[in-house]
Amino acid sequence: MRAIDLTAASSDLLAPCCATCVWWLARPGVDAASGLRGDWQREAEAEAGFFGRALVDGDSVIGWMHVAASRLTPRARVLPAGPPSPDAYVLTCSYFYDEEFLHGFRFLLQEIEAALKHRKIAALEAFGLRHTHVDDAFRGYFRELNLFNPDVLEGGGFQRVQEKGEVARFRLDLAALIEAPRRSVAWEHVQAPAGTQPV
Repeated sequence: MRAIDLTAASSDLLAPCCATCVWWLARPGVDAASGLRGDWQREAEAEAGFFGRALVDGDSVIGWMHVAASRLTPRARVLPAGPPSPDAYVLTCSYFYDEEFLHGFRFLLQEIEAALKHRKIAALEAFGLRHTHVDDAFRGYFRELNLFNPDVLEGGGFQRVQEKGEVARFRLDLAALIEAPRRSVAWEHVQAPAGTQPV
């Protein structure tokens, strides 16, 4: 498996439901302008070089995640537990063909974190439910709600920073992550605080 940047050149990897989605790009009750999705992708790519990452295995697409600067996510500013912090990028959504492929979800999340840290982004934030059902243990994202699983976020080092109703906002300070190649001998000898993970 490998992760590749989502850009205008690779956007054809997305399923149609994601390629045209503007849920995070417009406030509730506001009609999305024609071309909003394309404009958003170009602006996010111009700022960070990508608007997310996709996980592929050979020629097969396994899933993807979208991410953007908080200022590019109008919906996040009006969600319960919002708005996101001005210095953060927002993990807006995730799509895996196998919704319970938690290993792939975690792998791609770490790839997103590493890409943002490399770009000197201060933090990554995400919106999740306060509570989930026991049957959701292997799902990282709830498509029908556009929210993340809090247990998966917290297991990846995110901390709750705000709660309102059933929605919570989570934050991961990227400065706390240590850059090291995965499965490297160097990582095995790093003296890192508990909870630190390689990115």
